[in-house]
Amino acid sequence: MNLYKKYKPEKGYTRIIETDEMGVTGLSFAILNLDIGESFFEDTGDNEVILVVLGGQCELLVGHNGNKAHGLIGERTSVFGGEAYRASIPFRTTYEILAHDEPVEVAVCKAPSFLETAAVILEPGDNFSRDEHALMVDETPVHSISGEAICFYRLTPMEGYASQRIHSEVDAFEQTVALHDNSVLALPKGYRAELVESKFRLYCLWICVS
Repeated sequence: MNLYKKYKPEKGYTRIIETDEMGVTGLSFAILNLDIGESFFEDTGDNEVILVVLGGQCELLVGHNGNKAHGLIGERTSVFGGEAYRASIPFRTTYEILAHDEPVEVAVCKAPSFLETAAVILEPGDNFSRDEHALMVDETPVHSISGEAICFYRLTPMEGYASQRIHSEVDAFEQTVALHDNSVLALPKGYRAELVESKFRLYCLWICVS
């Protein structure tokens, strides 16, 4: 089973892993790149969405059926420049991202959900209760990951690498691979990923169901 993809940065909205792809049934992941003056609009549909600003700054407008949030999000130049701004947006809610004074890169993480929660903008260091959300997103170089998850990796320098071992608790699958800058891991239920070696600075965006 192929559990890895390589993300090639592109302008606009890039779908990387969709629901029911690569053994992952309850998550999807995309990255949005906007230049100055560009915008992106979406309805969350039947998903809870968490936005993570990877770099740059943008204006976020959220509003539908009283689920409203508005503000400037993002302040770091890259994923290695401190903690992220995040925004949690409930199902059947519209949102718009506008890049005004600088380009912005935003991770768009989704999970099916019909939980009645309010939209909220989380500043660096803020958190929310797992009990109130279907989707959890964190930034940390996780050494051991189990259960259904998507992980997005960056390294500095970009030419660096790390080693990761994947094994299954339900079959005989086992594999050791090299992680590179912009590697994406899709981890199905019953699988475990363990970081074996990392001689370089490693960033991991960890997306899982709550």
